[in-house]
Amino acid sequence: MLAAFSGSFWTGEAARGVWRLDDGALILGRVNWHLSPLSLVLLRPTVTIEVAWGGQQLTGAFTRNLSGTVVIKNFYARFDSGLIRQFLPLYIGGRAIADFSEIAVASDKLLALDGKLLWKNAVWAAAAGDVPLGDYQLRLSNDNNKVQGQVTTLLGTLIVTGDVVVAENNYEIDLDLSGPATTDPELSGALQLLAAPTPTGFDMVIEGSF
Repeated sequence: MLAAFSGSFWTGEAARGVWRLDDGALILGRVNWHLSPLSLVLLRPTVTIEVAWGGQQLTGAFTRNLSGTVVIKNFYARFDSGLIRQFLPLYIGGRAIADFSEIAVASDKLLALDGKLLWKNAVWAAAAGDVPLGDYQLRLSNDNNKVQGQVTTLLGTLIVTGDVVVAENNYEIDLDLSGPATTDPELSGALQLLAAPTPTGFDMVIEGSF
């Protein structure tokens, strides 16, 4: 839902945007768009969208080809991880960033993916107080209908390395967790629900389907 329009069909702004969901609403804030007239002539309509609300930001160029493929170029999103807690019961804090040069989807099938996810100033929200973790990167790409991700730690007290693989409806997570943060009693107790203790920390191996 958009409100308080200005500009034109080709280039305009809505002062307030809200994305209504089944269990609530997501505030988008100010929404700007630019629809390229030339892209319509070429039958490849392309609209560039910018969304901003406080520290929340999203930009990208969205194109729909004649084949029905939707291609997103230069996609960038930044938001507080508290937004994730609206959808998943995760006791986390920090800032999440998505930065992708290309995403292509056709008939709910992922055709191309190239970019990364960042978790900055990550914390574990424990009853005794937040536990600082660090900064992390998940580098994502796809190959032969398989999404591959590599997790690295940029800095922090919890060192995480490993891989994430998603193939069709199956996923596999294989992570090694170490560092001073693994000695925190509450974080350690939470990790033991998902990972096996090792001499240096924890080994997390999760497989499943969705």
